[in-house]
This record gives sequence, C-alpha cells and structure tokens, in this order.
Amino acid sequence: MFSESIPTRSDLNQFQNFLVLGGGSSGDSSAKLLTSQGKICILADKFPEKANTSLYSKVLSDNHPQETLEGIDCIIKSPGILPDHPILEEARKKGLPILSEIGLARIFYKGPVIGITGTDGKSTTTALTYHILKSKFPNSKMGGNIGVPFTSFCLEPLDLVVLELSSYQLDDSPNLKLTASAILNLASDHLERHKTMEAYAKAKWKIQNLKDPIHKSFVSPNFLNFLRDKISDHPNLKLIGENQNYFVSLEPNQVHTPNHIYDASKFPLKGKHNLMNLCFAIALCETMGMDWKEIQNEFESFTGLPHRFRKIDSSGFQNQYRNIQFINDSKSTNLHSMLSGISGFKKDDGLFLILGGIPKSEPIDPLINRWKELQSPIWVYGKAAEVWKLELDAVGLPVHYFPDLPSLLVQLKQTIDLELENNENPKNKTLSVIFSPAGASFDLYKNFEERGNHFEDLTKEIFG
Repeated sequence: MFSESIPTRSDLNQFQNFLVLGGGSSGDSSAKLLTSQGKICILADKFPEKANTSLYSKVLSDNHPQETLEGIDCIIKSPGILPDHPILEEARKKGLPILSEIGLARIFYKGPVIGITGTDGKSTTTALTYHILKSKFPNSKMGGNIGVPFTSFCLEPLDLVVLELSSYQLDDSPNLKLTASAILNLASDHLERHKTMEAYAKAKWKIQNLKDPIHKSFVSPNFLNFLRDKISDHPNLKLIGENQNYFVSLEPNQVHTPNHIYDASKFPLKGKHNLMNLCFAIALCETMGMDWKEIQNEFESFTGLPHRFRKIDSSGFQNQYRNIQFINDSKSTNLHSMLSGISGFKKDDGLFLILGGIPKSEPIDPLINRWKELQSPIWVYGKAAEVWKLELDAVGLPVHYFPDLPSLLVQLKQTIDLELENNENPKNKTLSVIFSPAGASFDLYKNFEERGNHFEDLTKEIFG
C-alpha cells in the first residue's frame, strides 16, 4: 500500500501538490516541511474546523475521496488514520504514492538512524539510548512517537537520530533504512487496528532491514513466536533475553553483552523490565561504537521520563505522608505495561494500585492472577470501572470504584489515614500509591500527560 518508489529527494521534487491526510502534530509538521520546499499542501481531516489553516492552501473534510484527490500528486498519511480510509482506497485505485510522516522525513535526512519499538518500554528505552549516545554524538536528536515529529528536524545536519516508532508508524513505513533497530517485546495492544497478534508483529517487524549488511537488529526471542514464518539465524539478528548472549541478571543487577558485564546496581530505574530496557539500550550504543566505560558512566545518570513510573517528591507533604511512595505511571496504557511496573511487589507490601481510563482489547486474566498474588485492594475510576466491574467483583477481593480521579484520591486519603491512626502499618514498611491506569486516557483526559499532571497536582493538593 505504501510507496517505496520515492527513494530520493530528487524523486520527491517531481511532485508539487500534496494531500496531508489527518492533521495533528505529525500532519502539521509534514506540511511545514513540504511548504518550506515550495510545495502546496492541502489538508483532509475529520475535524477541518480545528485545523491550523495557516499551514495549508486548502482545508477539506475527509468525507469526499474523489473530490479531495483532484490534482493531488502524493499523499502524506498521519499514523492515526486507518489503512482502509476511503481516501486511501481511492488513492490506490489512482495509483497515487502514499508516504508516512516518518517515511517523508527519512527521504530528507541522510544520517544514521536508530529505531526502537515494542509494546512497552519503548519511550524509556529511546530516551535512555539517546541519553547515553549524546556523550559520543552531542549533535544528535530524539523523536518519532516519543512526541517530536521526525519531519520537524530532518533537514538539520545531525550526527545521529534516535526514533521511537509505533506499530502504526512502522505499518506505514516499508523501508526506513535504519542503522540499527530494537524490538523490545510484544503484548496484546492495538488489536482494534491490527486485528491479530500476527498482524501486529508483522507491523513491528518492518523496523528491521536484515538485507542491509550494516544493519543490526536486536529482538526479544518471544517476539519471534508471533511471526508465522520462521526467522532463520542471521548474523545481524541478535536476541536479548534469557539464555542469549545479551541478558540481565538480578542480585547483583547486571547487564551482560558479548563485550562486557555492566554493573547496573546504580541504575536509577528499578525492576527487571527496566534492566531489560537498559540491556537493549547498551546493545544499540555498543553497535554505534561506544566504549563500555562511556556507556556505564552515562546510564547511571539517567533519571527516566515524566509519567513513566516516576516518584513524586513528597518532601513538602504533611509529615505523616512523607514516607509514602507516590508513583506517577500515567504512561501505562495497557495491562502488560502496568504489570511490568508492579512486578517487584509482593503480598503485604502496602500497595495501593490505581487503575482507570479506557481498557484496551486484551484479556484481563493476567491482572486478576497478579491481584490474587498481591491480595491488596485496587482502586478503579472512569470507564474502566464500568468495563471491568463484573470480572473484578467475581474475584472476591477488595475493589473500589469511582467516577473520576479526584473522588478516588479523597477516599484513598481517608483509607490511608485510618490505617496510620490504627497503627496497622509497621514503621519500617513503606506504603506505595501507584497510579498506573492500564488504559487509554481519552475518557476523561486529552492525553496521558494531562492525566499524569492531574494526578500529581491532586496528590500535592490532598496530601500536601
């Protein structure tokens, strides 16, 4: 569906009229890039009234495919647009080339690019890889799905680019010609679009380019199980996981590669899942020629991402709450991500787990099984309270439902106060309030950032 026939900038220059299908940050960024090159951009969007009209010569509704495509030479598709959109169907009939925002940027940028994907951990791993590489490649940038469109900086003469790539972006981008790539993991997510796990895996698999002898691809062994066609051994395909040449160990925390054993005892992010993220980052940095001492020194100073299992500073809270660990993990939008974050907890650890948002199309059994192990109450708000109620109630463990986050936190404070007043909590035991919704934010918030900021503001207001 997506064009591989425009491999060079000179080929792209043959086209003058571009249709940007879907606005938003990636669509608008594509339009800025193209207009800077003297091209004409028209926008087709579901909500044309919300468009940034200054970027486009014309703004249209996306409801009229034939009229919209009149005079168009090429389409730039935003990642959120479904593959069967009527405009794309009509474009295929006309034989029009279709490019993604990432693919468009790759035509302009000629330097080395590292791509990172996976269901969970890709933002952390992307930021961590970039953080380490900056010491060797100071003139580098990070972008993609992490929030900065590639087209916004692809004209800059950079040493290196590190991209977080979603399955949507990869599905739209057949050949990105990456220098190195990583597929961290695969779990049930985005099936409303991909339909099957195999199709989801195939989209992720587009990140690799093993036909290129220079390309190095690092992959979780479990990921390969989702591909129907067996992947034969390849010298440039490296597996990261148990019983592989790249793996992690606990007690002591270490990352093992064929080149070195790294001491991860001072790595700020806790949990085995974060050690795995570190292992992928180290593998990519070694591929780019970094020395182990440089890598070791840099990853110890990484502090993580906002809204990704970040501890809230409670030094300004009321005395009785200063020893409580408040964690903002708003970026957790599926069960697999949430369960990875709480993997280090056990029964009687004093965990207050807050879930909410719009649940993804994934089985709830892993949550229920983990909940039975922890035997701690969970707190659920928003759409998730409706979707999960029957299955959660059937377990027979404490669960509390709320329409929104403010009412939940007010009640949670009362519960914590009661526990502290009754001396039910030993002095050497740390209570943990973990906001890891495991659902999309769109029932009550614009995005996970707004949701995470609201949680932090409410926490400071209620416990401060």
